[in-house]
Parts: sequence; C-alpha cells; structure tokens
Amino acid sequence: MNLKQIGQNVKNKRKEMKLTQAELAELINLSNNHVSHIECGSGKMSLDTLLALCQALNTTPNEILLGEYLNPHLANKLFDNPSSHLTFDDKVLLQQIYRLLGERHK
Repeated sequence: MNLKQIGQNVKNKRKEMKLTQAELAELINLSNNHVSHIECGSGKMSLDTLLALCQALNTTPNEILLGEYLNPHLANKLFDNPSSHLTFDDKVLLQQIYRLLGERHK
C-alpha cells in the first residue's frame, strides 16, 4: 500500500467536505497530530480508523485506499458490450475523461 497516496486521498476527501484536520480528528476521535500523520503518509491507520474516516468523509474504503475508482452505475451506462475488450484501468481512464468532458460543458 502506498501510504502517501492514501494520505493524499484522505486529504482530498477532507477538503472536499470543507473540514479542517482538527474537525476531522474530532469527528473520528483521534488527535489532530494522528490525522496529520495519516495525510502525510507517515502514519498507518487501523481498520477501525479507516472505517471511521469513511463514515466521517462520506466515502468508501476503495476511495481512501485506491483513490479514483470505477463507479459501477456510471460504468453500466458508459460501457456495454463494445467495451468488453477494455481492461479495468482503461475503463477507469475513460470514466475520468467522461467526467472531465461533462465538467467542461457545465
């Protein structure tokens, strides 16, 4: 596991929720220092901490541990039989491109 990437994922979700490290720490009953270490990638977390983070940040373990992932509901709309030859990573990339194109047209 890449602790730096996991920490970055936590930080991104925290900022998306407009929380400070101190506010997140209070929500999950950890010290601000511990949250800082997790976000910097210098601290590990227990399964209980991961689940508490997911609950506080309204996210899934996949998003925390893996970052961007394929949304199965969107995948069903975007990728049917013609894309069956694509790898999972190709589908994730296509979903990211689709999301960016959608943002350009807002």
